[in-house]
Amino acid sequence: MFQIILIVTRAVCLGVAGSLINVQFETKRRDQNLQNVAEAIAQSPILLEQEPDSFVLNEYLDSLKDTLDNIDVISVVDSNLVRLYHSNHELIGTAYDGTIPKFDGEDEGYYAMNDSGPSGTQRRAYAAIYDEKGNYIGFVMAIMLMQNIHRETWQTALIFVLITIAAILMELLISTEMSSTIK
Repeated sequence: MFQIILIVTRAVCLGVAGSLINVQFETKRRDQNLQNVAEAIAQSPILLEQEPDSFVLNEYLDSLKDTLDNIDVISVVDSNLVRLYHSNHELIGTAYDGTIPKFDGEDEGYYAMNDSGPSGTQRRAYAAIYDEKGNYIGFVMAIMLMQNIHRETWQTALIFVLITIAAILMELLISTEMSSTIK
């Protein structure tokens, strides 16, 4: 009985610890991915033009978004808070009324945070857009919806639960076999 308790306790502790470590790692990876996408778009030559061609911009960002499985929304907002691009094309040209990012020297022109928008609660990465002279001309948002993040987290947790159960069963089977061999 003591051996069974020890096996189950050890497997559960390792499963919980592994799951928590994995979730933290995935959160950091997700934020880094969002930041990389936002920063890459912010440095795109198309956005640095005096008045970007909306058709070219839409085609470029639509094709980019289609290749990025983990990004749910991309939005580009100019310094007058008008959406130059949004994954939902109905929002292009409308006024941006969400959280206005504040860029300072500490964030290097980008950062990530939780917020809410037209699509619901989100994890957003903001990246500032600067022209060739270093003047601020707008910002980019790369967004993952929290419902998708929660789904990924639950899938990860389920995998760890299944692995933990399999480990417990294997350890119990081996323990029972060894016990009967010793007896």
